[in-house]
Amino acid sequence: MGYVLREGTTFCRIGERIVFLDIPSDRYFCLTPPAERSFRQLVDDGPPQPDEPHLLRFLAQGLLIATPEPIRPHACHLARIPEISILDTVAHLPASIATAGALTKLVSVRMHLRLMGLGRTLSWISRRKTRLPDARQGQQTSLAQLMAGFVAAAHITSISDDCLAHSLAVAAKMIGHGIAPEIVLGVKLGPFSAHCWVQHEANLVNDRFDVVRNFTPIAVI
Repeated sequence: MGYVLREGTTFCRIGERIVFLDIPSDRYFCLTPPAERSFRQLVDDGPPQPDEPHLLRFLAQGLLIATPEPIRPHACHLARIPEISILDTVAHLPASIATAGALTKLVSVRMHLRLMGLGRTLSWISRRKTRLPDARQGQQTSLAQLMAGFVAAAHITSISDDCLAHSLAVAAKMIGHGIAPEIVLGVKLGPFSAHCWVQHEANLVNDRFDVVRNFTPIAVI
């Protein structure tokens, strides 16, 4: 027998701490120290005895679901660490045509988040992503041109304090150009803070390394 997290719940490890994200509820949370030790033991060493009190509580609360396969939850991780920031390549690209498109997409995504919430918005983007055809050539150039519009849009509307909507808008725009994005949600402690950015293969699309390196990925969509 094994155990998996309920659908839409992920976690990451920051030192000895474990942070969870419940995407449908748009909620980050931690466990009490004793419960966290029990969960960490499950992840590191495999399932405890079936009558272990914290395990029974995890099951009763729906945090864990029992499976017949001998599996256990795994922390979020990036399939590939980015090597290039696209923002370093957009300074001299014309952005006038792309700016209007970026602003329109930002407004659309903000409205979608307000009406549908985080979970359903991420599902909408994920479904669009799965319908993409095979990757095209010249994607880095396309990403630079796309981001030129968002860089210019930043001078018109505030995006620095709305990383979620900005990243979802960039991801939606990438899908429209036939490029598959990876939306990364990250967290840090001391104090707690969350951040969102977009990657594509070896490219950090809409952020800087000195920002994202402070956050541990907790979900990749």
